[in-house]
Amino acid sequence: MPENILISVEARHAKNILEGRKTVELRRRRIPLSRGARVWIYSKVPRGQVEALGIVKKAVERRPDQIWREYGRASGLSMEEFYRYFDEVEVGHVIVFQEVRRLRPILRLNDLRQRVKGFHPPQFFKRLAADGPELSFFRSALI
Repeated sequence: MPENILISVEARHAKNILEGRKTVELRRRRIPLSRGARVWIYSKVPRGQVEALGIVKKAVERRPDQIWREYGRASGLSMEEFYRYFDEVEVGHVIVFQEVRRLRPILRLNDLRQRVKGFHPPQFFKRLAADGPELSFFRSALI
């Protein structure tokens, strides 16, 4: 069974992922992921919702300049934003998606908190237990 994680991203990045303008997720720190892992995407407030599921093609570690050359266009960032994000980072991390699915219905934060006691979106990422309440709820929204 593939691993499942939940990540938080800015609302504009979630929108770009869903619209296909962003096919990678950049991280300053490593998230250990293997091919086929499922990345549930939480769009931070003001949207405040889990709205997509990305399937991992690969996870890559590189110097920021290498990442920009290979994945800059897929990042949804300008060069200035990219280098500001990776400022003082020697090795950056890229999650490359092979597929992204929109959730229907979108899982809003208030609904998540009612359904999953004590739910809090992660600051960085959160592993989801195969038999946990979050994953069960998330799966119910797959198209």
